[in-house]
Amino acid sequence: MAHINTMRHQQVFDAHTQNPIITIIGAGATGSRIWLSLVELGLTNITIYDFDHIESHNLPNQIFLQSQIGMPKVEGLREYYKLKTGQDAPESMRFINEEITDQDIYGIVFLLTDTMTSRKTIFKNCIQPDPGTGVALMIETRMASSYGDVNTVNPWDQNECQQWLDSLIDDDEAEASACGASITVGPTASIIANLAVWQFIHFMTNPVAQDPAISIHLKPMMLTLEAA
Repeated sequence: MAHINTMRHQQVFDAHTQNPIITIIGAGATGSRIWLSLVELGLTNITIYDFDHIESHNLPNQIFLQSQIGMPKVEGLREYYKLKTGQDAPESMRFINEEITDQDIYGIVFLLTDTMTSRKTIFKNCIQPDPGTGVALMIETRMASSYGDVNTVNPWDQNECQQWLDSLIDDDEAEASACGASITVGPTASIIANLAVWQFIHFMTNPVAQDPAISIHLKPMMLTLEAA
């Protein structure tokens, strides 16, 4: 049972009637915000994986607190849940401090790791279907300072899977690209995270409203005018 009063948004999304299994892989700029947004929707069937620790440079673009520096990120989220709700996280919410490589994962998956290589590995080992796979949908985000993508993939559709795999450029190329650089800005992360959660809401309530790919550009092109 959720520890948050969700009456103000139940007409849009009602966690009392829809509380699917959710897996979040990565608790960074978008992952921590996606987790919080799902918690605020009243969802409790969430497993989140991350093997990293909270550092001071995470505070401007992730939801963590100064007092949590040095903690595993997933334990920071567990503590944040109690600060947010006044209750311990329910048993159905799992915080796993380890790298995911070939674990069995289920439900709706948010794939939010730091590298293209790790995403490809996780997708092929854990998400792309084989007998017994229980992944219904994958939502993946990419982000730079003022640019971002949200991709929604049906893992049972071979064409969608291949198109997404083809979009995974090499990590060296990604680091130099607009979307894949190490620079992150909190407001950009918030927008990308919330768009990803809206894709989840559409999937649960009105699948035809889903977008297979969303790209945003937040910083307009600047023109330099030289004096005559």
